[in-house]
Amino acid sequence: MEFSFIHVSDIHLGRPFSDLSKYSYDEKVKEKYKTAVEKAFNNVIDFAISKCVDFVFIAGDTFDSFEQDFSSKLILKEGLKKLENSGIKVFAICGNHDPVSSYNKNTFNYDENSNIKIVGLNTPVFVKLPLINRKNEKVGFVQAISFEEEKFNGNPVRYFSQPNDSEINLFNIGLLHCDLNADATSPYAPCLLSELKSLNYNYWALGHIHIPDLKEDCIQYTGTIQGRNTKETGVHGIRYVRVDNNKIVQNSFVPIDVIRYEDIVCDISFANDEFEAINAVYDEINNIINSEQNICEVFLLRLEIKGCVKFFNEINEKFFDEIINKIKTDFSQKVYISQIKNSVVPLVDDNFLREDDGITGAIYNTFENNEQLETAFNSIEEQLKNIMLNCNFKEEEYENFKNQVISSAKEEGISLCNSLYNTESEEG
Repeated sequence: MEFSFIHVSDIHLGRPFSDLSKYSYDEKVKEKYKTAVEKAFNNVIDFAISKCVDFVFIAGDTFDSFEQDFSSKLILKEGLKKLENSGIKVFAICGNHDPVSSYNKNTFNYDENSNIKIVGLNTPVFVKLPLINRKNEKVGFVQAISFEEEKFNGNPVRYFSQPNDSEINLFNIGLLHCDLNADATSPYAPCLLSELKSLNYNYWALGHIHIPDLKEDCIQYTGTIQGRNTKETGVHGIRYVRVDNNKIVQNSFVPIDVIRYEDIVCDISFANDEFEAINAVYDEINNIINSEQNICEVFLLRLEIKGCVKFFNEINEKFFDEIINKIKTDFSQKVYISQIKNSVVPLVDDNFLREDDGITGAIYNTFENNEQLETAFNSIEEQLKNIMLNCNFKEEEYENFKNQVISSAKEEGISLCNSLYNTESEEG
């Protein structure tokens, strides 16, 4: 038996962006901020329909606030209607931002037989329901619980049960908004990873954490669909899962966000002059915005430029103005920079570092010596065993991996020595 589903959480309809005062933007871009969350949510709906999924699981905090504005309610209602009209069943739970008590039952008036289940509204606050796919086959069960109020004190796992003998050969899903591995006094449904694993479900669809976080292959926070401040950097989206004969055959992260915050660190140590350095920064930004499956319309960047260079005196205000102008010209209304951090240091002559009789010299001579670095690598080889096993290296691939680690350590070590030497010179 085959079926597929989407795991989405923390949509936070109605939640505004913050940190926007740091970005210079025109009226057209301003409009993109206003509609970004709605577009991201519609991207979820469109993706679900395009893939003809059987189920959509929403793991809480669909709304941002107890006081839900009309526009946000309308966005959700229209999205759920599209899913229902496409034959997709929806199971949604309520989180700490949108507990059961915050929903207007006249607005979300789905009856108990509806294919739209909002747990706590048209079902009990804890529920166990069969999963019936598009072929009308019973393929599994979902157990789910909602926040009745803004706080959920106590461990929610006590409500969830082990699959019985008749259910163990079907696909079992837990749908939960929780504070995983938090202190037991947390007001946001605290529980332990080990407790979830002990129930032997095939998949846990979790909500509450805004950054995607893979706890286990089958225990996942998918994160919010649209980052809205500089703490929510990087790609945001959903999980798309396909199941065949009770086994997960695909578990993919799908980017959904429309506007993205990114922190970019660009090392220009290899550059021979400031022009190569500017091109390096440009290429770094270009690679990010043109990455595979990228549907973002706007990138909000904090940029750090680091490295040891001979042309240190050219890393000045004019250099940074050139970077900003090039980005404005080539990425108009697409990329905005709020901050550029200058971490570039002058490249020090090797002989100065080699002959330094202090800590800088000792560090430099260690990192310059390939034999010492190889010895250091060999000493931590046991700790790297899990990485090597997961990668399933062949002998040649392992040697390449080892050389890359040593090379990176050498570069970082020599860069550190340059920084230390320049700091010592300033203090002197």
